Amino acid sequence: MYCRKCGEELADDQKFCTKCGTPVNIENVETQVETVVQSFQKDPHLQDHWIKRLLAYIIDSIILYVVTGVLLMIVLFPFNIGNPLGVFNVLSFPFASGLLSVIYFTILELTNGASFGKSLMNLKVRTKDRENLTIEKAFIRNISKLHPVLLLLDLVGGLITSTDLHQKYSDKIANTTVE
Repeated sequence: MYCRKCGEELADDQKFCTKCGTPVNIENVETQVETVVQSFQKDPHLQDHWIKRLLAYIIDSIILYVVTGVLLMIVLFPFNIGNPLGVFNVLSFPFASGLLSVIYFTILELTNGASFGKSLMNLKVRTKDRENLTIEKAFIRNISKLHPVLLLLDLVGGLITSTDLHQKYSDKIANTTVE
């Protein structure tokens, strides 16, 4: 059994969560289960959290796409003399931007606790145990940024399987969260 508020694992005989103090109500467990959509609808803090994360991701994506475009133009210039926009082809641009995304987010979250976009939105990446973020944890939580489809699956997987709706699936694996 898990705490409905913070997701902490609870013993069967516990009356209160040891992490956040939320009362554990064994009766009416079935009526307490709510969908992710219902949780979002009634929790303005959760809505605000994900809006900030989305805006931070958009800011970071703009930065990354500009940097990726410039780097590809420089690196691939000899191959695209007749077609300077050829760097934005179907193969090279998504691969390069995905690789740069993983590197960008991993390094900035490891060194600063946040990417540039997260910093602007006053968000920080932390471990659930309040320990320092390690390179392994930073890499695990950001590997899904290799491709937007992987990131979407990571997000949906986290919301469906986690009791803490602040986490993507990779956050759950790395034991991290964004606050």
